[in-house]
Amino acid sequence: MDMNSFLMTAALAFLIIGCCVALSVRLNIGSVVGFIIAGVILGPNTPGLVASNNVETLQSIADFGVVLFLFTLGLEMRPKQLWSMRKTLLLQGMGQVALTGACFTIVAVLFDVPWEVGLVLGLILAQSSTAVVVSMLADKRELGTSHGKNIFANLMGQDMSIVLVMGLIPILAHSKVEAQVGLLEKSLVFVGVITLIVLLARFVLPKLLVWSAKLRSKEAFVLMLASAILLTVLGSQQARLSETLGVFLLGMLLSDSEFKHILEEVVAPIKGILMSLFFLAVGMSIDPNIIAGHPILILGLLVATILIKFSVFFGLALLDRKGKLVSTKTAFALAQVGEFAFVLFGVAQAFELLSPQTVSIGFVVISLSMIATPWLYELGKRICDALITKQELKYEDGSPHSELVVVGLDEVGRLVCMMAEKAGISYVGYDLNYDRVSRAKSLNLNAHFGDILSRKTQQLAGLPSAKGSFISVTESSRLRKIAKVLCSYKNVEIYARTNSRLDEVYLRDLGVHHASSVYIESTLSKGRELLNDFGVEEHRVTEIANELRTELVH
Repeated sequence: MDMNSFLMTAALAFLIIGCCVALSVRLNIGSVVGFIIAGVILGPNTPGLVASNNVETLQSIADFGVVLFLFTLGLEMRPKQLWSMRKTLLLQGMGQVALTGACFTIVAVLFDVPWEVGLVLGLILAQSSTAVVVSMLADKRELGTSHGKNIFANLMGQDMSIVLVMGLIPILAHSKVEAQVGLLEKSLVFVGVITLIVLLARFVLPKLLVWSAKLRSKEAFVLMLASAILLTVLGSQQARLSETLGVFLLGMLLSDSEFKHILEEVVAPIKGILMSLFFLAVGMSIDPNIIAGHPILILGLLVATILIKFSVFFGLALLDRKGKLVSTKTAFALAQVGEFAFVLFGVAQAFELLSPQTVSIGFVVISLSMIATPWLYELGKRICDALITKQELKYEDGSPHSELVVVGLDEVGRLVCMMAEKAGISYVGYDLNYDRVSRAKSLNLNAHFGDILSRKTQQLAGLPSAKGSFISVTESSRLRKIAKVLCSYKNVEIYARTNSRLDEVYLRDLGVHHASSVYIESTLSKGRELLNDFGVEEHRVTEIANELRTELVH
């Protein structure tokens, strides 16, 4: 290919990728699906533009993006936090792999398929996609939520199970001598590699980084870090340990280091590019000819996998006492199949447990399940919203209505609730964010799940007879929708915080006279106005404001 042809192909490829990503973001399904679809269009299995015939090479390069992604996640996770997740790691993460394997074994026996094949398929398809799920949750800023933490613990548990699955495959293939020797050898190598990673992260790398920092050589700093990550990946491969788990451990052991933030800064630029290449390579691995040749089989296997994994995840999360909301979101997020299944399929084929055709079909099922993940997760969130609404409907209609309705229970919303409580004003607070409601509940505030845009929730909140409402919502579009709804209640005086001048002007045009920007002092100021309007004496208003100011500052 001459230079002109190369430049034309590259320009066209970038255009296709850009259009696919923009469209997927526009449809609110995330950029991941856009990259995968672009990979299908560009890949060697479709007619027209062929971006690369070396998909495996591209996949190997792109896998390093996932490695860097997990390294940065490890930097955010202290060892004590991981230890606190041990029950979830074992019960949900590894337990799901075992139960899914058992379910597929039963199905295989029912269809006269050798049980060994069914078990291997189950153990492989039990793996969920760390790359897709964590990337999706990071985009939605949900990694720090209750369900985000539970999902992440599940993924780490699955990664821990991979070494066991790889040791079990030779046994199922009846290579007993090799399996027995191999299992002992792999166990020793596994322990050795983990020990080396700990030594590298705790003693060797920090000293090298300190030395580079004292020399003020950013190049040396970056190269030392790159060497440590590559050695960790190499060691993980030798131990048949998940590479993502190995580098996650390296990052976690560095989470207390004074270099934590600079490490994130160094990794960030290349991580995003390589992650994009990974999803592109997944799309390139999809062969439409296989889908056309076995549509019923592929669809059946895809649906069966999602249903089985959903049921197992949901049941184990409930058993772990995570509640219906967290369990539902966890099950929908992890019902797909992950990238490490590609590797496990290859191992199973090498031991002649699975035929090449079965492996090809498996690759398609993995890729399609990854594409379906954003839609599945969105469905799960909608079901959770319905569950929340049902909880709200359980409130007694005869309960006393509140004078003040607070919408949004972030720091500002909670502060207004505290002011109302100290002033003896009946109030109720609503939010759709579980963590915010939980935080408000821990402060003994009258807080509930609920969407104030719902007509029934408005009735339960007592808006028809309320005196005022305070809106503390950061998202501009939602803030404006809520303000429009509340303005329809002429008896309600609306107070709102905004993040921009544009939102403030928009709300004032709607008729919201008490709209202002955030921060504690401005909230206290607005709160003083509100309490005065409710008839609280001026000296008492001043006392409340001073008390809260002292509490918040100290």
